[in-house]
Order: sequence, then C-alpha cells, then structure tokens
Amino acid sequence: MKTSIKTFVCALALIATASFTANAEDNEAKKSSGFGTGIYPTKTGKINVLVDKANADSRTTIILKNENGEVVYRETVAKNQLKFGRTFNLDEMQAGKYSLDVISGREKQSKSFQLSEQKTERFLTVK
Repeated sequence: MKTSIKTFVCALALIATASFTANAEDNEAKKSSGFGTGIYPTKTGKINVLVDKANADSRTTIILKNENGEVVYRETVAKNQLKFGRTFNLDEMQAGKYSLDVISGREKQSKSFQLSEQKTERFLTVK
C-alpha cells in the first residue's frame, strides 16, 4: 500500500512539473518579440536608444514626438541592420513632455520622458 501511494505521489509530481514547464515555455513564447530596445538617459543629459532585432523582416522606425504629438525626429533604419543605436542630444529641445517610439513591423515599444528647465542660482554679493 505504501509503495502504491509513493508511486502515485511521484507520478503526480512529474505531471505537475511537466505542466508547469509547458506553461512557462508558452508564456515565454508569447512574451518574445521581434526586437528589444534599451532606452536610457546619460549623465550628460542625452538619451541612448539601442535596438536589437531578431530578424530582418521589416524596417525599424524611431519617432520622437513632443507633447502636442508633433514629430520632432524620425529615422527609418534598413531591414538588414539588426543591431543599432542612436544618441539624442536634448540640449536644444524645449522643456516639456516627449514620447519616443520604436516601431518594427507590427510591434511598437514606447517610452516617455519630461524635460524641465534647469534652475540657475543667482548670487548677490554686497561689498
């Protein structure tokens, strides 16, 4: 009787493990996309955009828009360029909210950021 229970528990554990592994693999397949992006600011006030495409099926477009939806920058990268990066210098841009979209095929990844005016301090010295 004890052997039957141990066998049953082991079989149940194997079925649960196989089911969990299959579900995890299905979730990973659904999450995987045709490209990955890295969008991050630098210490010098610039934004780096890195793109790593899985295949050369479609062109990639980078679009930078202001808060009014006006396109400030647009670039289309060739199909065969699988890895590339761009650095955006934001020094000349007006303060406000911006969105950065990376589009490849039917997929789109977006980030938004806000530029604010840097406060300058004034000093008054009386002699």
